Amino acid sequence: MNYTALRDVCKINMGQSPDSSSYNEEGRGIPFFQGNADFGERNPVTRVWCDAPSKIAKANDILISVRAPIGAINYATETCCIGRGLAAITPDLNRVSSEFVFWLLKGKNAELNSKGTGSTFKAINRKALEEIQVPAIGLKEQMAYAANLEAVYKIVQMRKQQLSELDDLIKARFIEMFGDININSKNWTIQPLGDLCTIVRGGSPRPIEQFLGGDIPWIKIGDATEGESIYLTSTKEHIIQEGVKKSRLVKAGSLIFANCGVSLGFARIITFDGCIHDGWLAMEDIDERLDKVFLLQALNQMTEHFREMAPAGTQPNLNTAIMKAYQQIIPPMALQKEFITFVEKIDKFKLAIQKSLDETQLLFDSLMQKYFG
Repeated sequence: MNYTALRDVCKINMGQSPDSSSYNEEGRGIPFFQGNADFGERNPVTRVWCDAPSKIAKANDILISVRAPIGAINYATETCCIGRGLAAITPDLNRVSSEFVFWLLKGKNAELNSKGTGSTFKAINRKALEEIQVPAIGLKEQMAYAANLEAVYKIVQMRKQQLSELDDLIKARFIEMFGDININSKNWTIQPLGDLCTIVRGGSPRPIEQFLGGDIPWIKIGDATEGESIYLTSTKEHIIQEGVKKSRLVKAGSLIFANCGVSLGFARIITFDGCIHDGWLAMEDIDERLDKVFLLQALNQMTEHFREMAPAGTQPNLNTAIMKAYQQIIPPMALQKEFITFVEKIDKFKLAIQKSLDETQLLFDSLMQKYFG
């Protein structure tokens, strides 16, 4: 296949931040977008305006983030000012379809990130954008490619929305049955979580590279924050026996709870003996008055509360002392079981949708590879 450079088929307009005195939140001037933080699903969300713009993008221009995170893209819906975190791409519609360029840029995300420079915040320059290789195919074929990608992408988004709605359904049912557990609105019996189970912190053998390759499951944060099941049945990596001494080996059936960073609040039940990363707390020997599936869902309900409780720092981090002191509700077991039956039914739906999502995502990725390399 023949290729042409992006600079030959598009106008590239690098952003520049105007004087801060021109910023306002009262709607004077035109919308001002500084970077990726202003992006929505397809179009930016206006939060700030500018009455003395330096660089201007037009309606239907493709906006691309050129500073970390590099590569996010949106369509401009109106004339707007763009700061130095963005560039505007204006396709020559006689040579390229705007939708084709949009998907092409999405497909070049990893490539653009590899070209980022800078010690604190990586960024790409005009040259990195100019040199993007565009397949030299006719407009009709470009539009067919874009239409195929758009159709599959919509299915991916629909599946994600379905999963989100099922999660919301579980949360709504929990509140209906157990009330607002942040304030214990139904006056259930409460007890410190540390009195109801053994809570231990994970550990990471370092440097981890020296301990990989054994047969003991190594549970990293990503293993349990991906997918929709409440059960974790496998891990991507394993460690040798020597690594166990520097980590925390937890038993099958334990509940693990992500206690730091953006994943804080994720909880899963593991179905195997394995070692946990130091971003996890493990809850073992759970009191017979608490079903572990109920406990998992109760903890998930409190994610935002836990984030507020976490000590200030570079990222939220709940230590074992905080979690041991947390007042856990103890509703009647019959009510817990009723809720669990409901969750298990929803979980089956979620697994089916997740399977469809995975298959559709695989199709989308293969089309991107086929079309753009």
